Amino acid sequence: MPGQYIKNIDITDYRNIKKANVEFSPGINIIYGENAQGKTNFMEAVWLMSGGKSFRGTKDRDMIGFDADAFRIEGTVAGENEEVKITVACAKNNPKYSGRMAKINNGAFVSPSRIAGNFYRVIFSPVHLNIISGGPALRRKFADACLCQMYPGFMENYRQYLHVIDQRNNFLKNIKNYDTDQQNAIFDTLDTTLANLGYEIYRMRKEFIQLLAEYAGSYYDKISHGREKLTFVYRDMGKTGDEILQKLVYNRDRDKILGYTSTGIHREDIDIYLDGKKAGEYASQGQQRSIVIAMKLAESDIMQQVTDVAPAVLLDDVLSELDSARQDYLLNNVKGRQVFITSCHIERIQLSESRKFYVEGGVITRRE
Repeated sequence: MPGQYIKNIDITDYRNIKKANVEFSPGINIIYGENAQGKTNFMEAVWLMSGGKSFRGTKDRDMIGFDADAFRIEGTVAGENEEVKITVACAKNNPKYSGRMAKINNGAFVSPSRIAGNFYRVIFSPVHLNIISGGPALRRKFADACLCQMYPGFMENYRQYLHVIDQRNNFLKNIKNYDTDQQNAIFDTLDTTLANLGYEIYRMRKEFIQLLAEYAGSYYDKISHGREKLTFVYRDMGKTGDEILQKLVYNRDRDKILGYTSTGIHREDIDIYLDGKKAGEYASQGQQRSIVIAMKLAESDIMQQVTDVAPAVLLDDVLSELDSARQDYLLNNVKGRQVFITSCHIERIQLSESRKFYVEGGVITRRE
């Protein structure tokens, strides 16, 4: 039995789900049905209970159901010694809030990021294959999303950093309005702040990537039966606050021409190598899928190590695409956690002990 799991969820006017009230198993939950019926919408609603953004990158108000003014998701998360009620909501015409808000029990609605730490989860979705083949921003997002969930203070630090980057970029676009002394004074203030914030982000990223390399490398070694070696290299912009500051100062003239900040932790990358070659360029689709499986299993282990809680594992439309050997490997390595699986082909998922839910037209029905 996992130390933390969602007991139930109540959904109102969320995407195509008009109304749903579901009691979950603390073990494996299978959500199945045809394409475009609401399986991933249901999974997304579960995901939002952690306080994070949509894993599909959707804007908050676009998740409100058709002809509805607001959506509301309520669920109960059971822990070792207590239960908490989590509510996530978003209204189109709320003058006080511009997007999603969340609350714990009967408390006040706050920014969703402030409820982080009440429900831990890891998701494996087809969109995550882009972590390997896509640009640096996707790999940074993967690492930062993990850190935001494990360390709530990381999110606020990163937001402050991005706010100062915006200030610096706006300053660069209007730099002709300032004389040289004013420019230097503003640069000094902004760059010192960025260096201090950036170093803390770098430090936490580095620690996470070191653990990721260890855990994911071990998982991939088992998946590939030792035939290939998975490694990670963090291409950082500076290893100390002073180094980050020096690069910002060095690039000032270049940034004036470009009109934006060209160096810093917002430009870093995490290189992923398979047998010494960049996986995004040389790995096959099967190898890339196996790398993501290894990374997600590693993410789950790291999160449990840091939080002492086994996170729920969400497998969105991926298990049926794996051969039986990889299915067995993945499921054997998420034992002891609450698991959610979506699929169009339930007959391909060989699981005897599970709770099943059929989805059609946004209506969710439990099936034995």
